[in-house]
Amino acid sequence: MHSDIPVKEIMTRDVCKANIDESVHSIAKKMVEYGVGSAVIMDGNRPVGIVTEKDLIVKVVAKNKFPASVMVKEVMSSPLITIRPTTSVREAAEIMMKKGIRRLPVVNDAGELVGIITDNDILGISLDLGELSSLVTEHSYGFSEEEGGGICERCGKYVDMLYEVEGLNLCEDCAERER
Repeated sequence: MHSDIPVKEIMTRDVCKANIDESVHSIAKKMVEYGVGSAVIMDGNRPVGIVTEKDLIVKVVAKNKFPASVMVKEVMSSPLITIRPTTSVREAAEIMMKKGIRRLPVVNDAGELVGIITDNDILGISLDLGELSSLVTEHSYGFSEEEGGGICERCGKYVDMLYEVEGLNLCEDCAERER
């Protein structure tokens, strides 16, 4: 099963990083250069926070602040939630869902940054929709008629509304075929 492999097998090792004393303008340029939506903030050798595109929009752009005059430490999300390289992909996904985050920096036993894993990395190896669907279902991620949409457990299609039929969360078409 793909989800039992350690994150070190799929993590990105070349992480976009910035120093805690840099400006938001500087970090935004690095994020563009790396082609990523986040940067891990470092205090020396220690990862201490993360800045995401959302942080830049909400904390800088929406407040009409000048990026060159705003320091990274003013907008970073902290404390940083991290995992170890031996953490399973399934456990990483569970942490992301529980915490409502899309990125997890990976640190070694000494607390040094060795990589990062994102929701896209996990999706990339979760080609088996049954595995992805069961993981999402286990964590009540919106799979009842009252709560909204998700992935149909019969056909694998994403829909806005699911219906529970004989213990399965089904799209409208599959639910009608079952009735």
